[in-house]
Amino acid sequence: MKKFFVYFTLLIILITASFMISYQNDLYVWENPQQNMWIIKGQLFDSTSEKAIKNTGILVENGKISCMGKTCKIPADVIQIDATGKSIVPGLIDLHGHFFSGKSKDNEQSLPAMIWDQFRFLPRVRRELIAAGITSYRSLGDVMPAIFTLKEELNKQNIAGPRLFVSGPIFTVKGGHPTQKKGIPNWVLESMTVQSDDPVYVKQKIATLAKQGIDGVKVVYQSHTNSEGIITMPRISNETLQAITSAAREHGLWIAVHTGTPEETDEAISAGITTIEHGIRHGNLIEAKTMQKIIDNNIVYVPTLGREPQGHLNIAALNQSGVMFGVGTDSPVEMNDGNSYRNELSRMVNAGLSDVEALIAATRNGAIALGKSKELGTIEVGKFADILLIDGQPWQDITELKNVEMVILSGRIAMNKLTVL
Repeated sequence: MKKFFVYFTLLIILITASFMISYQNDLYVWENPQQNMWIIKGQLFDSTSEKAIKNTGILVENGKISCMGKTCKIPADVIQIDATGKSIVPGLIDLHGHFFSGKSKDNEQSLPAMIWDQFRFLPRVRRELIAAGITSYRSLGDVMPAIFTLKEELNKQNIAGPRLFVSGPIFTVKGGHPTQKKGIPNWVLESMTVQSDDPVYVKQKIATLAKQGIDGVKVVYQSHTNSEGIITMPRISNETLQAITSAAREHGLWIAVHTGTPEETDEAISAGITTIEHGIRHGNLIEAKTMQKIIDNNIVYVPTLGREPQGHLNIAALNQSGVMFGVGTDSPVEMNDGNSYRNELSRMVNAGLSDVEALIAATRNGAIALGKSKELGTIEVGKFADILLIDGQPWQDITELKNVEMVILSGRIAMNKLTVL
C-alpha cells in the first residue's frame, strides 16, 4: 500500500509538471517599466464634465499627471505619445466582480489549463481586463486568502493587471445568498462568506479583515418569502446590518449592499451604505422618496443589468432624478475580449442613460464609489495616470470603447496597438 501511495504521489507531481510546461499562457507580467511621458494632440475627455476638448498636452511623471497644457516644462527623459486622431479618456472602473468565479473561457480550454489559470491568478483574465481598458476592478466576494495574495502581488507589481479593490468575504447568514447557489463547493462558499447574524461577531470580523487589507465590505440584505409566507432565503437582521456599516465606517471602508425589495433598499440606505448593488430587483419599481434618499446620501447605484433582466425598468427614472450610476458586470470574470463590460454600458444606454452619462458612470462615478475620487476617475493634475487612447468618440457612441488602442496604468504603457509613439 505504501508503494502505491509513493507511485501515486510521483504520478501527481509529474502530471502537474506537465500541465505547467504545456500551459500556453504566460503569467502575464509587465513588459514596460513605469515611464515619464508627454501625451500630445488628440481629443481629451477628462470626465470632469460632459464635454471633450482639444488636448494641449498631458505630462506624466512618476505614475501621476503632473501638468496639463502648453505651459508645462517637459523634462528631457520623457517619451512622447502622439494621440493624433485618437480620443483620450480615463481608465474604466468595474465596480462589481468576483475574480475567482471565472469559468473556462471556452469549451476547448483543458481542465489542466483552467486549474493552472486559477492557481496563478488567472493571467488571461488580467490581460483581457487591461485590453478592455479596465484599470480598476472591485472584487465583491472572493475566495480567501487567495484574493488578498492576488492584491498583494499586483501592488508589488510582481504580476500585471488592473489595480484591485477587495471586500474579502460576503457578509450573509446561513441559508442566505449566496450560500444557496448550486454547483459551488461548500468549501468555496465557506471561504468567500461570513455567515453570521451576531452584531458583536461581525464587528470583530470587520476589524480583523481591515488588518488583512480589505478596502470595503459586501453585505447581502435580501430575503425571499414564498406565496405561503415561508421564508425560503433568510438575511441578516437590521441590527446586524447597522453593526456592519458602523464598523466599516470606523475603519474607513466603503459598504456595498446587495438588496432586493424597495423596503430592504430603504433600510440599507438608512444604515449608511456607499453603493447599491443590482438595484431594486425582480421588477419592483423604485419610489420617489427612495431616489431622493439615494441622492441625499451620495450613494452610487450599480444596476448590473446583465444580471437583472428587469433592472432596466428603473433606470430612466433614476437618471432623470439625478442618481449617480456606477458600472458593474457581476459576470464570470472571463471578459471574452471585454464584451461583458461594454455590453453592460450598452444596456445602461438602452435603458435611459446618454452615452456621455454612461462614460462618466464608468470613470468618475466609479472612483467616487471607491472613495478614490482624489486619485482616480478623471484626467486631472495630481491623479494617477490611468489613461486610454481610443479610436472613436465614446462620449458620443459608447460602443466605440471597443477600439482601445493604448492603455496607460499609473504611467506604465500596459497595452499598445499604436505603431508609432
